[in-house]
Amino acid sequence: MLNRKTFITIVILIFYIRSGLEANQLEEMNLTVLQKGTVTAVGGELKYVSMNVSVPPNTDYQSVVSNKPARTVDGRNSIAIIESTNPSNPFLYSISSSVGVKTRRTFSLPQSYQLGYPESLYMQPSTRVQSDDADIKSLARNITANSSDDFERIAKIGIWVNSQISYDMSIAGLLKDSRWILSNKKGVCTEYSTLFVTLARAVGIPARFVTGFAYDENKSEWAGHSWAEVYIGKWVPVDATWNEIGYLDARHLEISDTVDSEHFDKVYAETSRDARLEWSKSDVTRTSDIGADITINGMKETETNSDYQLYSAAETLGFGMKTLVFSTVTSNDYRVASLTLTPCTNDIISVEDGDKEVILRPGETKVVSWVIKSNQQLPGNFIYTCPLVINSDYLSPQDVEIQVTSDAQSINFNAFLERSEIKLGQNETVNVDVGVARKYGGKLYVSDEDYVDSQPLTRSGRYSFTLQPKKLGLNKVYIATSWGGVKELQFKVSGSGGITFDVDAPQLVALGYEAKIHVNLTTNETASSVRITASAGGSEQATQITLTGNKSVDFSFNITDIQTQNITVTVESGSYRGELVKSITVYRIPQPNVTNVYFSIENGYLRTDIIFSGLEDINNTMVTIDNQPVSMMSNGTVSALLTGGIHIVEVNYTDATGAVHVYTKLIDMPLISDIKANQSADQSKGDVYAEGIFAFLPACVCCSSLLFLILLVIVLRKFERR
Repeated sequence: MLNRKTFITIVILIFYIRSGLEANQLEEMNLTVLQKGTVTAVGGELKYVSMNVSVPPNTDYQSVVSNKPARTVDGRNSIAIIESTNPSNPFLYSISSSVGVKTRRTFSLPQSYQLGYPESLYMQPSTRVQSDDADIKSLARNITANSSDDFERIAKIGIWVNSQISYDMSIAGLLKDSRWILSNKKGVCTEYSTLFVTLARAVGIPARFVTGFAYDENKSEWAGHSWAEVYIGKWVPVDATWNEIGYLDARHLEISDTVDSEHFDKVYAETSRDARLEWSKSDVTRTSDIGADITINGMKETETNSDYQLYSAAETLGFGMKTLVFSTVTSNDYRVASLTLTPCTNDIISVEDGDKEVILRPGETKVVSWVIKSNQQLPGNFIYTCPLVINSDYLSPQDVEIQVTSDAQSINFNAFLERSEIKLGQNETVNVDVGVARKYGGKLYVSDEDYVDSQPLTRSGRYSFTLQPKKLGLNKVYIATSWGGVKELQFKVSGSGGITFDVDAPQLVALGYEAKIHVNLTTNETASSVRITASAGGSEQATQITLTGNKSVDFSFNITDIQTQNITVTVESGSYRGELVKSITVYRIPQPNVTNVYFSIENGYLRTDIIFSGLEDINNTMVTIDNQPVSMMSNGTVSALLTGGIHIVEVNYTDATGAVHVYTKLIDMPLISDIKANQSADQSKGDVYAEGIFAFLPACVCCSSLLFLILLVIVLRKFERR
């Protein structure tokens, strides 16, 4: 008989895979951007045109030189200005810009920051961004649960949106709102961005829309694109469509950023009466209408990260056996890295959950683990060598080879945890009991997201590993041996619950005045990342701090709504979430007012009575006239002797909160000489009038007597006739 080995055929399948999606990320691109279009007066004459056209702005990652004058609006967006008198109809315009675009990276983020007024504008809900919807708020909190900081929160939201929405070109241009997107789970980049912005704002993180163009490598052309930015101590990019979070490649050409769907492009024109104005943005070189002709003049490719390890617990597997493949990845910036472990063929080895999204921070090392399994139904008498390849735009390709054979040796083992739930900062112990084997050797491995360790397999019996998890919530730990086999265990990590806080807030706040809030926090943990959100009426503010011991955080709200009734403060740290509501009463500041001034002459002065109204809700009233204190009577009247001229009346008072207010009124008193002169003039007019009456009186009497005699004669004659 032939030796058994002569019947063994070695099948080596060499397999190299690289994704077509976002395959060649770019470090820099040099572009010429030609924005063109026409303005037409349809059915009439075009007499004058003035246009504002959004052009690429100058930023830290985008340098622009344009042939048209431009102005900056909102501190960032750039608008080119075009004017023409007696233009052609249609009026053709073009703007040429030379643009250098660099990859955006986030190398650092502040551990503590507080939002200012400009950032708080990007936290407001809108018709399309329904971040105040109760269901959306609950969903956002669930997605971001157990996050250690704001970067992890936005990373979890971005990953979730990317995984939940299906790209559907039939939705392009429809601008669906977030409720519709959640119900239908489809859309284009605008819907991805809308849902991301909504969920970010729902957890109190400012988020804005960015519009521009992106290069589609699959189609080898530029297309309109939308992504987002969030403020977490600085503005950080997030492209939920392409799952670029904290990092944005140079294929993104930015045009403008906005709170919602507003835009800055406008056209003003003077036309004949019956003309209809049309503005068409077109690209004459392409069939797709994106309003710009973009030419790539040069580019520099990104160097992928080769500083990582990929290895397998077992190099040889029997048919139907499992093992663990590890990758340890370290980053020098904030990002989400998409990693896929791809086997030579699924007919030989399959990978459980081959796609991994890894949240990376500068200087941190993450351990990514894949469970792989060989096919149990392979034909015998063969050795199969199957490479498994890391597929990622962030990492340079590496592979690890696994041999699959029917006569591979194995070892029995069992694993269990010391505790099913621990507090953050505590240690977890993994116990592994190894059975009796004919042969010992190789290693015993234990890994989780932040940890991988091994011990030599030299005997049967118990092996123990100690690990300190950094991740809150459900944790997975894997155990594997060089002889094959994988065990998966789960345990829960919860916050220590060592955070307490209280809120000092005013019970009464004057309308139009600031309400100052003090949040006092205490923890027995070390360097806890804590997010504090405060809301009053329709306004919301947030801050992130690193808390050790005691700390106070202040918020200030300008109360402009008389209906505001509560101030709500939410404190989040890992799995801990606490909320405290303080009720407030908003009131209008009472305002005294001078309603009447009466005076009379007394001993060479004017006895002046000043009547006030609006005194019902004021306290501690003190009145001065020309800085001299005077008393106010119970009926709200102040009486004083004044000279003619202008006098300053000042009322100092306090409101219900004890706040001091001042009311000032100028009163102009007449001169006594003027009053007397006026009185003399009035008296003289009265005497002349009286004299006229008396001079006329005798004539009146004579006329009356004559009339009486005439009537008497008439009456007597009538009696004589009878």
